[in-house]
Amino acid sequence: MKKILVIEDNHDVRENLEEILELSGYQVSGAKDGKDGVEMAKLIQPDLILCDIMLPILDGFGILKILSGDPALSKVPFIFLTAKSELTDMRKGMNLGADDYITKPFQKDELLSVIEMRLQKVERGPSLPPSEGRLKNLQRSEQELKKVFQDAEERRLPPNFFLFNANKRPRNVYMITEGLLKECHVSDFGKETIFRLFSVGQYPGLWEAYHGSDYAGECKTLTEVGVKAISIEEFEEIISKDSIPGLAIRELFHRQKLLLEKKLVALAIHSVRKRVGIMLEELIDHGLGSAENPIELSRADLGALCGTAKETVTRTLSDFKEEGLIEIHSGRVIVVNESSLRELPD
Repeated sequence: MKKILVIEDNHDVRENLEEILELSGYQVSGAKDGKDGVEMAKLIQPDLILCDIMLPILDGFGILKILSGDPALSKVPFIFLTAKSELTDMRKGMNLGADDYITKPFQKDELLSVIEMRLQKVERGPSLPPSEGRLKNLQRSEQELKKVFQDAEERRLPPNFFLFNANKRPRNVYMITEGLLKECHVSDFGKETIFRLFSVGQYPGLWEAYHGSDYAGECKTLTEVGVKAISIEEFEEIISKDSIPGLAIRELFHRQKLLLEKKLVALAIHSVRKRVGIMLEELIDHGLGSAENPIELSRADLGALCGTAKETVTRTLSDFKEEGLIEIHSGRVIVVNESSLRELPD
């Protein structure tokens, strides 16, 4: 039986959490303040910790910092319990190493899904499929997230249109209905690196809107784009009344984080050929590369996607064409041998 430690100074909230978790088959211990929480964690060696931020004696950030320095507890999943008004402080918690957070008031399904996800990640690794229960919860939460935009008016944006800029606070929340966008960072020397792409059914800038933080990069259309938008005030009101979409938002964030980590590793260690191949795979996954929908991005954008110069991308694509992996017609790229492209050696 998995052991969970709940650190919460509000007696009613702590008692409610303990009851939910015990009925769900967990062994639960509680602590009423930060000092007791640290002592209890060292005593029982829990499998997961739920911790409020605002606590007597020692706050949640202090607890996390202490436990992160303890070899016996540093790998234990740590989930913050936070009021919606405290979300702006969560960047500090995530920087300290928190694994996740749940906003209060929470719903039982969301609570148990986040806990199960974190325990599974420790036990079996993040690549294994989720349990049937969690999969149903994720599907439900993703459906609820889409409903947020169902009555929003759709706008058409031309290529090279800035949807948002770096270091700006979100004013709207977006869902893409057509086309392709890039989220990128431009260095002080003018070099652009594209971190991720967004296509139909995706939500650029969603995490920052949910998290209440500034945009980390800028987002710009690569093609003509269809987008639905709601104001940040309307979004916050919806989320405050229904926490279920928040589960989908956190899941999307974790997927993006894993993909970005994988991409950064690839940029650091792989050959140019492999990086260009991975870039083409990414575009295929966004529905491009077929005869009906060829890749029509500029060579500069393709270079920014795989972290190399546009001249290098042009030469590598020419090599791929000679090898029968792709066809190029008036600059448009069509992938004709996807399996071989995905199996390029490092």
